[in-house]
Amino acid sequence: MSVETFKIVALAAIFFTGLGGGLLSRFLAAGERSEWLFTMGNAFAGGIFLGAGVIHMLPDARAGFEALLGDPAYPWFALVCAVGFLFILFLEKVCFPHEHKDGLPAAAVPGNRTLYPYLLLLILSIHSIITGVALGTESRIMQAAVIMIAVLAHKGTAAFALGVSMLRTSMPPPRFNRLIVLFSCMTPLGILLGIWVMSAVTGRTAQIFEALFDALAAGTFLYVAVVDIIDVEFSHHHSQWLKFGLVALGLGLMAVVAIWT
Repeated sequence: MSVETFKIVALAAIFFTGLGGGLLSRFLAAGERSEWLFTMGNAFAGGIFLGAGVIHMLPDARAGFEALLGDPAYPWFALVCAVGFLFILFLEKVCFPHEHKDGLPAAAVPGNRTLYPYLLLLILSIHSIITGVALGTESRIMQAAVIMIAVLAHKGTAAFALGVSMLRTSMPPPRFNRLIVLFSCMTPLGILLGIWVMSAVTGRTAQIFEALFDALAAGTFLYVAVVDIIDVEFSHHHSQWLKFGLVALGLGLMAVVAIWT
């Protein structure tokens, strides 16, 4: 299988995972165990994102910058990674801040409930596009597979959370469906943009794009893992050992995958 074919397969898999997670929220949100299942799945996804960012994407970014600049004295790959982290931090905490109360976003409670799903959609979509571009610009199947695994581990739970936030606003079903489809398209859109970029540029320019988006995506992966998932899930003091085990399992899976990449 060529890397281009793999990217198209990944595009379809990610789209249907996001679509399925969002639509499932309509059926599972009212269930007694839905919150527990969401928490455990999110903890596992946090480990996946942490491992993908630290073990795979950051070293790839470093190798990319070294291929471009030789052995630079300045750690450009780390700076770009930090910029990716700060970018998502800026969006979530400065541009569209929200607080959590009793496990629910404050913007989702009466008085401020209508706007939150749209802000969540915007933040998740920007991260999804950056991740998709990183996958689309990868030149090796195994590295693209690492990103795909991380995205698949989180896409369903992210779409589920988005769906629940929309249900809490009593959003009409047609609009609910349109927004879930829109969110499901964001990572595939990024993949297509990455493929287009790599087809439009060659040589050194292509290397620059791949190294930059590896580093940017590594920063966004670390932010999502540490701030959006691990910090939030462990702030609720129940099943801590199980959640820790699932985070470690996700990280361990990425460590094992690194043997073949």
